[in-house]
Amino acid sequence: MEFVSQITTSNDCYQIAEELTRGQTGSFDLGVLFVSAHRKDSIPAIIHVLREKIYIKNLIGCTSAGIIGASEEIERRPAATLILGRLPDVKITPFFMNQAQLEGLKSPVDWHNYFEVYPNERPVFIALPDPFMFDAMAFLSGLNQAYPAVPVVGGLASGGMSPGENILITNGGEFNEGVVGLVLTGNIRVDTVVSQGCKPIGQTYIVTGAVENRILSLAGRPFLDVLKGELGKLSPSDQLLAQEAIFVGIAMNEYTEHFKRGDFLIRGLMGLDPENNAGVIADFVKPGQTVQFHLRDAKTAREDLSELLTLQQTKIQSEKPKGALVFCCNGRGEYLFRQKNHDIEVIQKHLGPLPAAGFFCAGEIGPVGKSNFLHGFTNSIALFYPAKN
Repeated sequence: MEFVSQITTSNDCYQIAEELTRGQTGSFDLGVLFVSAHRKDSIPAIIHVLREKIYIKNLIGCTSAGIIGASEEIERRPAATLILGRLPDVKITPFFMNQAQLEGLKSPVDWHNYFEVYPNERPVFIALPDPFMFDAMAFLSGLNQAYPAVPVVGGLASGGMSPGENILITNGGEFNEGVVGLVLTGNIRVDTVVSQGCKPIGQTYIVTGAVENRILSLAGRPFLDVLKGELGKLSPSDQLLAQEAIFVGIAMNEYTEHFKRGDFLIRGLMGLDPENNAGVIADFVKPGQTVQFHLRDAKTAREDLSELLTLQQTKIQSEKPKGALVFCCNGRGEYLFRQKNHDIEVIQKHLGPLPAAGFFCAGEIGPVGKSNFLHGFTNSIALFYPAKN
């Protein structure tokens, strides 16, 4: 298994393809291309020149608001990045699905037939949906049911400001709707690191009253009373942070004895309902679930990513990933960290040097626990290893 990656800020289509394939000859089983939205009209020409220079059997990609290469992140400027892979004994199946096709999949069998892959094959999905004209949450829900505990990693195409402005790339051409992606089976293992960038505050609580996405009570007390109590215990700096945003973490395993970072699905507190002493969050909640309030800032996001990558480094020990795809929220980067190249430098510090490519997304896809979710303000990373040593 071998990966190589390049990044370019060139403007000319021929020069972009030249720099993305610098030093490469022959054929590749896989290519993933990300092009900033500034260059979306040039995508067909870029792909044409790429295919003239090298053979890429399976190619996917999309437009983006910012580009992530192996050593730098380029925001608010034209750029492109390409990662290429030679993957012996790996079956790679590219796919495209539009909203009508999604709505036609009624059962797990329908999903198995659509992708022509089954859960016992232990597939991995890479997915790049359009955020405007495709229901990514319904797509993930269907995959979770049809392929339990199978990882789905990816990000929503970005850079476009309205429906039809994003471009999705696959072997079959370019699309401005739906989802493109890959199904990988065989001699490959994909580890995922999903950094939601939050820190827990206070204690955990059992939800005792909830209707859809409205939490009425925690541990038998009104939601607002519990929230006010926790906020009153915070340090002055955390109280200021809480004025910007408060998040609710939903525990993914109720049987966990000691909860820690990574054990919660983070959802924003969207609003308060003083009349019912309730809180409204960006997900459905059921009585009996465990929740904990969270805060987010640059320091916490940095610590969270470093901690999760350290755990991955410890887990793999001497084994290094062969390549990486990085799906980072467009609310991170310089906007959050006030420095360039933050996330990719942290990744390379812990796991590098490794070829990598990615982009700043309109939403990030990755597993928490044994299910896959659509996230925000998250960095979702796919790390590629051979399945066999």
